[in-house]
Amino acid sequence: MSLRKSPQLTPALLAAARSNAQHSTGPRSAAAKQNSKLNALKHGGRVRDENRCLAMLALGEDPEQFQTLTEELMSAFGPGDALWEKQVEDLAWLYCRRERLERAQAGLRRRALQAIDDWQHRRRQEMAHVTFDASQHEMLDVHLSDSTDRGVTLRRTLSFLELIREEVKQRTFRVRQYAVLESLYSGKTGWRQALIFSLLHRFGDPMCLEAQQADEEEKQYRREMGIDYEPPGEAGRQELLRLLEEEIASVREEFAYAEKANEERAAIERDACLAPEGETWRMMLRQEAALDRSIDRKVRILLRLRKELTNPPVAPPDRGDGPTVGNMEDTFDSNIASDNSQSVRAVEDLKLNEQHGNVCENKGSRFKHREQSRNTTQNKGGYTLIAGMLLKRKELVCRR
Repeated sequence: MSLRKSPQLTPALLAAARSNAQHSTGPRSAAAKQNSKLNALKHGGRVRDENRCLAMLALGEDPEQFQTLTEELMSAFGPGDALWEKQVEDLAWLYCRRERLERAQAGLRRRALQAIDDWQHRRRQEMAHVTFDASQHEMLDVHLSDSTDRGVTLRRTLSFLELIREEVKQRTFRVRQYAVLESLYSGKTGWRQALIFSLLHRFGDPMCLEAQQADEEEKQYRREMGIDYEPPGEAGRQELLRLLEEEIASVREEFAYAEKANEERAAIERDACLAPEGETWRMMLRQEAALDRSIDRKVRILLRLRKELTNPPVAPPDRGDGPTVGNMEDTFDSNIASDNSQSVRAVEDLKLNEQHGNVCENKGSRFKHREQSRNTTQNKGGYTLIAGMLLKRKELVCRR
């Protein structure tokens, strides 16, 4: 909520607003409107139908391929009416959007792979900057930048150790040797490194260097003044060479392990590019699933329309001079109901006749003869009725 109060709309303020609105009307000419209609284009999934070709061109696609796909789908599903053609065109546009989404996913994978290639390229450059021959003694006076990569740091340390070993073999000692190794092993000094530092410090001490370069008179004067300082002898140099050899072998082993780990990491990163993560990738997967459902639904609609076009429903014939199928069914059902009631009535009459016969046996022969003649007449009538019903039912079935 803004703390500033809305200004009161006065005639002067309204006139100023209308005057300012005349300067922000947007593009007016047809060319300007044509150039600005795609300013908000991002992925082209919701572009209007009349702007599809322009969006395809802006996204690096060929509109002719979309037209070719539409024609192929038209020929595949067969000709139809305007509704049919609209459904086929929508299906072609869904396929086009699906192909665009697959291209975007492939772009994300390629970008991740390109990042890995750039990382490997920068690492190779850093490795080349810290790798030099042991005969290049001037490199001891050069300051090399630090690196966050473990392999590059070990390669730099190995290069300086080999250079210092070569100088020790040549009996060349400098203060810079101790300073360089101390900066390389800052905070990572072990017993071997401590011994190397101590011997290099003694060999590279300025007083020892001056004592080595002094003549006999100078050395005698130093002894008399009590400032005699003798550097380590040959035994100390051999011990320093042995310690340097062991340290070089140890650093080489660590460097080989770091290179192997780097190769495995690069392989893992490349495999991980095949299944990228992040909100962008999840959004693309959701969009892909939605497009698949839309394509499936559109195909089912087209198949149902084709089925209706190829097999249209047949209407029953309407005859004015005879009963229709519905009327015949109604008549047949009513006849069956009436016949069933008559048959039930006939069966009841037969049961009554049997009961009368039993009475005749009990009352006498005369009464029995009279009842038998009457029962015979009734049974004939019942049998005739049942036969008529069966014949009528058979005629109705044949007529149907």
